[in-house]
Parts: sequence; structure tokens; C-alpha cells
Amino acid sequence: MVKKFLKLQPAFQLNIIFFTGMCLLLLIFSNRLPFFNFFTLYASIVLFQIFLFKIPDNALLSFIKNICLPVFSVLIAFDTVGELTPYINPRDIDEILLKLDYSILGFYPYVYLEKIANPFFTELMQISYCVYYILPFLIGVYLIKNGNKKEFYRALFIVLFCYYLSYIGYMIFPALGPRYSIPHMFHNDLSGLFLADRIKDFLNSLEGIKRDAFPSGHVGISLVVLFLMLKYSRKLFWLSLIPVLFLIVSTIYCRYHYFTDVLGGIILAVVSLSIGNLYYNFWLTRNENSFIKR
Repeated sequence: MVKKFLKLQPAFQLNIIFFTGMCLLLLIFSNRLPFFNFFTLYASIVLFQIFLFKIPDNALLSFIKNICLPVFSVLIAFDTVGELTPYINPRDIDEILLKLDYSILGFYPYVYLEKIANPFFTELMQISYCVYYILPFLIGVYLIKNGNKKEFYRALFIVLFCYYLSYIGYMIFPALGPRYSIPHMFHNDLSGLFLADRIKDFLNSLEGIKRDAFPSGHVGISLVVLFLMLKYSRKLFWLSLIPVLFLIVSTIYCRYHYFTDVLGGIILAVVSLSIGNLYYNFWLTRNENSFIKR
């Protein structure tokens, strides 16, 4: 059983481990939760993934395993972790992050940036913030299109690892972010030209109020993908560099994150790339001839 599990692609091992861990977490904190339906959802994802690897592979199954299941898993994990966190760890650390920001910078950057806020810059920043949602697909499509399955699975594993580490961070260090924790410090709402307000309202309605500020998953994932682009496609890297830099600024300008969250996102990216590459290389040495099959 263990040998079969270790032969699975690291990304699929990670999915099973994460959702199994979430099942255990629900059992541990069951007395605090007003609902328990997520247990069935998590267990179903684990069982479905195990089932997928017991049937012969084909083009459709490969698409489900490599694209649909990871995307679905990340979305489910993000949404449910956001709902569970207040019950598992109700102590928000926004006040600590505010103090850290002031200790490091001597001012609050999200408040200071209000001085230069204008509709054009707000429009640019809000659109830049959304670049995060397409970056992982860009590197994935590029690697698949070029037939580099080994490195596609590496990238998939590292990106998933970064996502799940960030979700664990949200549960350990819950924080709302400046837009919800310190609204009294802002004099005006940020308004754009055409799309900014619609994007903001859409994201707010889609995500709701979640304690997902620290570490910044936007920064972590974006830097991970940017590094992968540098490794596999210099063209993609240079095309994405400026949008990613704008994205990082937008996390603070749009009041989604503290400066400390950004630092946390940078550390998240470094840890994900370091440990992710180490484990994937270790896995390859033991499964060099089977990675395409998986």
C-alpha cells in the first residue's frame, strides 16, 4: 500500500495527504464546529483520487487528473479553510501584523498609498491583482504544449505545495487584512475607471470575508510561477515580470494585505521551491521510469 502510494506523482500524493489531514483536523476540532459536512467532502476527494489511479489512463482521464482535479481541490480547500478557520483558531493576528509593519517601515504603507490613489492607478492595480489567477495556467499550458511531462508534474507539485502551505498558514495565523481590520484609518474608498469596482465587488462576493491575509498566497504563488517561468521559458518570464511586480504592489495598494504578508509570501515561495524541488528530485530518483505513466 505504502509502496504504491509513493509511486504516485508527488502532486497527487500531496492532494491525498492534505485532505486526509483536513479530515483528521475536523475530527480533532469536532467539538468546536457547528457543522461537519466538510468531512464528507474531503473524504470524497481522497477516495475519488485513489479511484482514478485504479483505472486505465486515457486522454480524458489525464485531463481530469492533471487539470480538473488540482483546480477543483485548490478551490475547495481555499473556500472551506476560510469557513473553518474562525472555529479552529479564532484569534486573529491583525494587530500583530500592524505593529510589525510599523516596526519595519515606520508607517502603514496601505494608508500612505491613499495619498497617491487615483482612478487610473486603482484600475491598474486591481487588474494587476487578478494576474495571480492566470499565472499557474500559463506555465502549465506551456509545459504541456512542449511535451515536457516531467517538468509539468514538477511545476504542478510545487504550485500545489505552495497553495496548501498558504492555507495552513491561514489557519495558524488568521488575519483579515487592512480593508477589514482598519477601515477607520482610510478616508476614501478606492474607485477605478471601468473594471476596478466590478472586479472588487466580484471578488468580495466570491470569497466573502476570510482570514487569508498571512502569508500572501498571491505573492507566494506568483513568485513560484515566475521562478518556474525563468527556468523553463525566458520569454514567459520577461512577459510576466512587470505584471507580477505590479501584482505585489497591488496587494498593499488595494488593502488586501499588510507589508508583513508580502514578506511572508516571499518566504512561502522560497520554502515551496526549496522543499518542492528537493522532494520531486528524490521522487524522480526512485521513479524515473514511471513518471509518464502516472
